[in-house]
Amino acid sequence: MILRLLSRFSYLAIFGLLVAGGVGLPFPEEIVQLTAGFLARQGTVLLWPAFAVTFLGILAGDLLLYRLGKTHGARVLASRHFAKLLTPERRRWIERHFANHDFLTIAVARHLAPLRLPVFASAGAMGVRLRTFLLADGLSSLVSVPLLFGLGYLFASHLGTVKARLHDAEMIGFLLLAGIGGAWTAVRKRTGPRLVLVRRRPGPA
Repeated sequence: MILRLLSRFSYLAIFGLLVAGGVGLPFPEEIVQLTAGFLARQGTVLLWPAFAVTFLGILAGDLLLYRLGKTHGARVLASRHFAKLLTPERRRWIERHFANHDFLTIAVARHLAPLRLPVFASAGAMGVRLRTFLLADGLSSLVSVPLLFGLGYLFASHLGTVKARLHDAEMIGFLLLAGIGGAWTAVRKRTGPRLVLVRRRPGPA
């Protein structure tokens, strides 16, 4: 289905499916990125425009999720969809790491599908600065997007095998990111907690 959509609507479909997948709709962004690289190899789309649209689609989907969290806050996090992803234990973990390592938490979550949605929505709800979010998400995407897009391009004739080994590709990206995030955290750690977590105000007695 994804291959047919991308083949027919090319750049618009790449961007739209990545934005939709970024906010939780059932379009796995990793598969879209691989397929975009595959189509570039086949000549259905041009290489660099397809890569640029893929990268921008990833950022746009993540930014939309961040803005939803920032604008609607507790209502988004309490929705049925997020309640399944944001268990009490996971929420405490996110809050604790945001308080001291907001940049690294966002960067790591970009590579961990189960955490991506709740972390990015929580980033907006908890007051992470837009500049920090875009920098962390953008640098992290500069690891994952070339990797996945490139795998789809270089191994177009073995796309099924590449999709089956997608977890290994994600782990490579995660390890590369750990070095970048660790250096950033070491610099920022001295400043201590900077975020004020959003808490529900008590109602009138």
